[in-house]
Amino acid sequence: MDERQSETERAGRPRRRLRRTARVSLWLIASLVFLALVAGFGVLALSGKPLRLPVWAVAEAEARLNARMPLRDLSVAIETVEVMVDSGWVPRLRLENLSINRKTGGALLRLPEARVAFDAASLLRGAVRPSSVVIAGASVRLRRDAQGRFDLDLGGGAPLRDLGAFPDLLDRVDAVFARPELATLQEVTVEALSLTLDDQRAGRVWQIGDGRLALINTTDEVKAQLGFMLDSEGRDPAQALLSVATRKDSSGARLRVTVDGVEARDIAAQAPVLGFLAALDAPISGKLITGLAPDGHVAMVEGALAVGAGAVQPNPEARPIPFEGAQIALDFDPVTERIALTALEVQSRSLRLRATGHVDVPGVNVVRPEAFLGQIAFSEVMVDPEGLFTEPVRFGQGALDMRLRLDPFRIEVGQFTLQEDGRRIEARGTAEADARGWRLAVDLALNEIAHDRLLALWPVSAVPKTRSWLAENVQEGLLRDVKAALRLEQGGEPRFSLGYDFSDADVRFIKTLPPIRNGSGYATIEGQSYTMVLDAGQITPPKGGSIDMAGSVFSVLDILQKPAQAEIRLKTKSTLTAALSLLDEKPFNFLTKAGRPVELGEGRAEVSAVLRLPLVKKVLPQDVSYRVEGVLQDVRSDVLVPGRVLTAAQLSLLATPAGLEISGPGAIGAVPFEAIYRLPFGKAAQGRSAVSGTVELSPRAIDEFRIALPKGAVKGAGKGQFTLDLPKGAPAVLTLTSDLSGLELAVPQILWRKGAGTRGTLDLTARLGKPVAVERLRLAAPGLTAEGRVTLREDGQLERISLTRAEVADWFKGPIDLIGRGKGRAVGLEVRGGTLDLRRIPDAMGGATTGAEDDGPITARLDRVQITESIALTGLNGSFATRGGFNGSFEATLNGQAPLRGTLVPSKAGTAARITSGDAGGVLAAAGIFSKARGGILDLQLLPLGPRGHYRGTARAEAFRVRNAPVLAELLSAISVVGILEQMNGSGLVFTEGDAQFTLSPAGVEIHRGAAVGLSMGVSMAGTYDARNKRLNLQGVISPIYLLNGIGAALTRRGEGLFGFNYTIGGTSDRPDVGVNPLSILTPGMFREIFRRPVPSLQEQG
Repeated sequence: MDERQSETERAGRPRRRLRRTARVSLWLIASLVFLALVAGFGVLALSGKPLRLPVWAVAEAEARLNARMPLRDLSVAIETVEVMVDSGWVPRLRLENLSINRKTGGALLRLPEARVAFDAASLLRGAVRPSSVVIAGASVRLRRDAQGRFDLDLGGGAPLRDLGAFPDLLDRVDAVFARPELATLQEVTVEALSLTLDDQRAGRVWQIGDGRLALINTTDEVKAQLGFMLDSEGRDPAQALLSVATRKDSSGARLRVTVDGVEARDIAAQAPVLGFLAALDAPISGKLITGLAPDGHVAMVEGALAVGAGAVQPNPEARPIPFEGAQIALDFDPVTERIALTALEVQSRSLRLRATGHVDVPGVNVVRPEAFLGQIAFSEVMVDPEGLFTEPVRFGQGALDMRLRLDPFRIEVGQFTLQEDGRRIEARGTAEADARGWRLAVDLALNEIAHDRLLALWPVSAVPKTRSWLAENVQEGLLRDVKAALRLEQGGEPRFSLGYDFSDADVRFIKTLPPIRNGSGYATIEGQSYTMVLDAGQITPPKGGSIDMAGSVFSVLDILQKPAQAEIRLKTKSTLTAALSLLDEKPFNFLTKAGRPVELGEGRAEVSAVLRLPLVKKVLPQDVSYRVEGVLQDVRSDVLVPGRVLTAAQLSLLATPAGLEISGPGAIGAVPFEAIYRLPFGKAAQGRSAVSGTVELSPRAIDEFRIALPKGAVKGAGKGQFTLDLPKGAPAVLTLTSDLSGLELAVPQILWRKGAGTRGTLDLTARLGKPVAVERLRLAAPGLTAEGRVTLREDGQLERISLTRAEVADWFKGPIDLIGRGKGRAVGLEVRGGTLDLRRIPDAMGGATTGAEDDGPITARLDRVQITESIALTGLNGSFATRGGFNGSFEATLNGQAPLRGTLVPSKAGTAARITSGDAGGVLAAAGIFSKARGGILDLQLLPLGPRGHYRGTARAEAFRVRNAPVLAELLSAISVVGILEQMNGSGLVFTEGDAQFTLSPAGVEIHRGAAVGLSMGVSMAGTYDARNKRLNLQGVISPIYLLNGIGAALTRRGEGLFGFNYTIGGTSDRPDVGVNPLSILTPGMFREIFRRPVPSLQEQG
């Protein structure tokens, strides 16, 4: 039974400990009061001075108290006792170093000083009842566990455990004051209180120094007021005043807290409903009024808090977000678990707002809340985080739906809406803070916003170079359907995405270029790239009108690169002049570099340009790389080729830092070409440009370039490869080459023609000034090779074609000049030397009339004219014409020996010739007939027979002398005419006259009848000379003593006398075979025809 009772007593001990301690303390105090009164109440009352009791008296008091101690395991120890009566006849005791100890060891309570005042009325009734107690220097440690139960250590090191929750603690206080011996106790005051609050539920320990606790006991309730100061690192000490009132008939309580400079985290730790304040590192001042239900739950909270300057910093790793202050007015309804924010104001350099709303705190009545669900309505918002925006961002109204989690810290924004002047911003996202610091994810959408307002919302640190470029190069403009996203991790680069449509914007892709007006399009930031696309817009360069810039793109290839590299893709549609004017702006200066005007011609241009440059404050020309491509349409220019009109349906344009190129098919005047125009840049180019390609060669090309060739000289059409050098300030230089395929060329003056189906070589260099000058001309084609130059008059007409070397087939070689004679007149031909082979001359040389109204004159100074294999004219100098047929006159030397003159006249079959000479013998000698012939007059006439090289000729010579003629000598020797032979070998035989009728052909000569007579001898001749094999077939009669013998010539032929010797000459001209019939002298001349052979012909011999 006793053991069970002992076990029950031990089980109930924790709950009875406080009551026993209180009873013991009250009994002890009452006993002490009684002894003090007995000791000398009257003396003390009269003196007003404290009376220290002797040691024995104190010991006696301790013994009596311990003897009456209700708890036998406790004992009282007092070091000093002083007794006094104040001026109001209220007796008081002052106790020093009072302790209540456990007999098993350890102190339950230690008080450095305690002062007790007694109720005088109770004393008169013989009862010792305290009216007030003042305790100084107490050190108390209060511990709250995770379940909210309290342990109390009163400074002795032996805590009172399991005092219950806060309502239980209040009930215990009520029970103490309800005891009869404490019925008169009105106030308990603890001064210089040192309080340690170990709150394991909040995970915090607070040290409170110089605190003051006052307990006031009234009839209906007990009030407690605790005032204390809290040290705060880096700030002034904080002050707090906690007032609690509890009715004696209820476990509920009313609490009022007044704070000044208390850390937000301390308030959040003690007030779970205000747990959201835990993210703030800031002092808070204000008042909170709350009520506790009997079950310990919060019945209501209302208050107003002023948050001082501080920062949002959920954990030490998160970078502080500073603010200047905030005002919060709130009411908490525990039934709905909702905090009504009746007023919320935030003031800081980075944020200013006014708002109302509510915060739901689910589960706060049971456990510490895990989340706060807020709905806030904003009446004013100003956002300006330091270094984030260039200017404050303001809105007139807005709303926020969010959820806040504290462990780990995370804000989830389901909807965030701000409105101002018809603009609506909608956002959602999260903000987290953990061991790595802040992580921010925000998605934002705007219905419409001005460009400058968007920049105001664009964080300065988010892709700053791109933002800076937009601020400097995009002016004005309205943005629609804006969507943005920001991802930010503390210590890392922001990741920013943005997309929007824009209109009515002024965009400047490059500072040096004119801005694009009325631009519309869209822009995006995706990944590491920023792109702006222009759907419409115009740019106006200095000249040429506006340019359509639709399709142009600005992009930053890598926004994280330092410095970021921009790529600009321009697409333009405009006039040619406008495009070139734009390309002559910096950084291009295409035309200025080449010293050319932008007005190069008329037409339309569609240009695409790609530029790359760094996004730095100062961009140098060498920092910009570019490539410009374009299509030029309906081009017409009289500038590209000076003095000519260039047209093209479509040309291609290409420009790089190396130069400008324009290529494609076109026409210069009426002459089609396909070419490329190159305009190199740089000092080395010295303003030179060039056109190269292929061009049509035709009569219209000759006319266009004013190359005054003879009419009909060029027919058909071919192609030539040309280069047109265009030096600055100088005439253009044309270089032309061709294989002449498709061209029909003719120079009738030299009897040359090239068919369209044959090929050749043309190499021409011309300076296209005024006049045009062909400085080099080289022509090689079947039948003609020529080199020379062409000069024109000031009016562009041909002055001279000088061919320093000309080869016409195999019949002419030498220099030739074609002389211009004015517009509409045929050119003249001047042969300045060389050789002419009449044997190989074309048939047309001796043709009949040309039919031309005006054929040009021909002047010839030939070194040699080959007539036959053995006959040539040297030093020929003559003048000829072709009008009505080839005609003219000349002077020459036959085989370089005998001078002669010639006259050429046209005939029906060709050109007839008449040759005269004052040295007939010399002509015979030069011709190889009589090498020693001299003197006399020669008259030779040649009439064309039609076929090439066939002539019928007559020759007449007078008074010529023949010496040392081998064939004639052999004839004379055969007939033994010694005198005549000696005469021929001496002074020579003199022939008074001679004539011949013959036919001349390329095969040789047919002498139909020939005769030569003199005083000494007469000779007749007929036969052939075959030039093909040099074979002779001649026959005739030699009549000696022709002075007398010639009397019979009337009965015979001319040159034959009455008597004569028949002869024949065969063999070759190199080795003649002479035959004479001596008996023929016996045949009179009239009968000689009986024995004469028929005259042979070349046709028979061939």
